[in-house]
Amino acid sequence: MDGAIRSSEASHALILLSVSDLADVQARLGFGPSAALIDSLVQRFRRALGIRGSVYKLGDGSVCVIVHAVRNSGHALLAAERLKHETEEAMAEAQVAIAPELHFGLALCPLHARDADALVRMAQLAAAAARNREQPQLVYDESCAQQVLTPWSLGDAFVAALRSGALEVHYQPKVRLADRTTAGVEALMRWLQNGRAVSTPDIFIPLAEQAGLIQEITWYVLSNALRQVGATLPVAVNVTAAMLHHAEFLEMVRTAVSNWNVQPGGLVLEITEGALIVDLEEAVDRIAQVRQLGVKIAIDDFGTGYSSLSYFKKVPADELKIDKSFIIQMASNEADQHLVEAIVRLAHRFNLTVVAEGVEHQATLDDLSRMGCDQAQGYLLAPPLDSARLADWLRRRT
Repeated sequence: MDGAIRSSEASHALILLSVSDLADVQARLGFGPSAALIDSLVQRFRRALGIRGSVYKLGDGSVCVIVHAVRNSGHALLAAERLKHETEEAMAEAQVAIAPELHFGLALCPLHARDADALVRMAQLAAAAARNREQPQLVYDESCAQQVLTPWSLGDAFVAALRSGALEVHYQPKVRLADRTTAGVEALMRWLQNGRAVSTPDIFIPLAEQAGLIQEITWYVLSNALRQVGATLPVAVNVTAAMLHHAEFLEMVRTAVSNWNVQPGGLVLEITEGALIVDLEEAVDRIAQVRQLGVKIAIDDFGTGYSSLSYFKKVPADELKIDKSFIIQMASNEADQHLVEAIVRLAHRFNLTVVAEGVEHQATLDDLSRMGCDQAQGYLLAPPLDSARLADWLRRRT
């Protein structure tokens, strides 16, 4: 490839065809037919380009093309479009009913680099970014590297923070609306450096799941929360879908309850509707076993995405947490007020304690009290606090 690039002073385009789900294709067609399909693509590309291009098959199953005398990125994209057409015809000829996920990454020489190794890497980054953006083809720029590589570097840093104990567990109080006493706290993981957030849970939790660390993270929060706060207040810990259905989930909860001598009701596991929908029958069975340990169950973020009245009948829960997206708009949105009130009434019919998340205004708190909502949490009452600040907050309230 280096020889092909250096054989002429003209500009070149390196086009990489990435087969994202090659393993699935091999499983469907068989290894031999899959290899034959890739070979047919190579032959088609060679015929389509003629003397204007060179075609290479890489060891990972991707196909790399060098197009000579390319004037600009627009010219390169036209060549990629031609290759895309050839690919579609090859798939039809091979009678592949469900086409594999294909993306073209492009890098230009000498604009982006002057050697094949660097160009291939840039084309790979462009192909990966194209997959993330759901685009068929993409020319490399710095945003491709940032989009693809940032999660990896962030994931490495997160693993290091987890293993070194640099992560913190903060606690947001839940307050009873009837008498304004503290009902418990929700444990929330925070990744801080010099007092500032490195990343937020909506970013690093999915990264942790991809890295297979969700069991380690859940244990980290569970054990730290019960050690720091569990002796004084009921603690709620979030459980992801992956953890709920994990083979060692039940044993983890049993160990935590035993290690920290958790009294009945002292631990609440918050499970989202999305976690339940993965496998409702298995989830219900797991939840029933957990409740036998004296652990309470809360349905978290109720009202988003998968809401179904069947949860009230099927899931053996103790609490229902109304998602903050409904609570935040209550003061200005009459429809949200009616919806929240209806949820409160229905939940009470099933003997569920209702918790409102995201309370930020006094008017909202007053409305929730009027509706008979049991508990509330949000920045109006208290932000998430580390264990020392939580102890101070509790002393001041007392």
